[in-house]
Amino acid sequence: MFARIKTAYNRDGSERRYLQICESRREEGKVRQKVLCNLGRVEDLQNGKLDDLIRSLAKFSDKLAVVDAAEDLFADWSKEYGPSLVFRRLWENLGLHEILAQLFCERELSVDVQEAIFCMVLNRLTEPTSKLGVSDWKDSVHRPEFESLKLHHFYRAIDFLDENKEMIEEKLFYHHTDLFTRQLDLVFFDTTSTYVEGDAGAFDLLEYGHSKDHRPDRLQVMIGMLMSRDGIPIAHHVFPGNTPDTDAFIEAVSDLKKRFNIQRVIVVGDRGMMGKRTLELLEKLNLQYILGVRMPILHKPSVGVLRFLLLFLPAL
Repeated sequence: MFARIKTAYNRDGSERRYLQICESRREEGKVRQKVLCNLGRVEDLQNGKLDDLIRSLAKFSDKLAVVDAAEDLFADWSKEYGPSLVFRRLWENLGLHEILAQLFCERELSVDVQEAIFCMVLNRLTEPTSKLGVSDWKDSVHRPEFESLKLHHFYRAIDFLDENKEMIEEKLFYHHTDLFTRQLDLVFFDTTSTYVEGDAGAFDLLEYGHSKDHRPDRLQVMIGMLMSRDGIPIAHHVFPGNTPDTDAFIEAVSDLKKRFNIQRVIVVGDRGMMGKRTLELLEKLNLQYILGVRMPILHKPSVGVLRFLLLFLPAL
């Protein structure tokens, strides 16, 4: 069965449209349509009567009855809830909420800036985008605290992080050592590069250099990261884009020794960190170290190399 509209014409040429229920039948080898019911003029049925009729007929259909009953269950909107729940718990376990809350209280900043920092971190972990993009992306995440955030909160948060970088790193370091290790005995260091597109303005760190993104045609900066054996970042540094790995390593290690209360630590770096100045600095700072060397050096291992391996590998 099916519904169709039957059109009739008045003497003045105007139309009358009727809604009919029809059925196709095969009679004497031909398909013919038989009118089973005239429901009336279409104009009269469009004031809600037809909807009432459809609902009434749906009661006799098992499939449509289920769809009609589930009408109130359809979601009007949806937001992501899992990522904000999981990463917020990690955020709090690391003590970042306490550290930032203390700094905000000392500087009399609004809570919105703290939420803006978490929002940008969450975005970087799940769907990286620009600050302007974060302002739109936050509406797809279920976290009521994000609803009041505006674009200027994200830019203010960036300024705050830049102004308090060292303080945050030190507070996080001591919070971490108190909760987990009570000491820092092994530090990993590595570098990477990141390039920029477009006009970078007067940013003095942007230089052409060895690109680890394979884009030597772009201005870039070098980023160095110090990390504990538990995978917790200790400190990070941003260097000019043409900084060699050895220079970055020397500056990062010097800063590590100066800022953090470290008695004994083994610094681990790859062969890009190997150099005469690097070794001299490590000896001067009285730090133990493990540095990668090229294979030809180990092809015929000397007594010194063997002593190095025996001394430091058990520390891992």
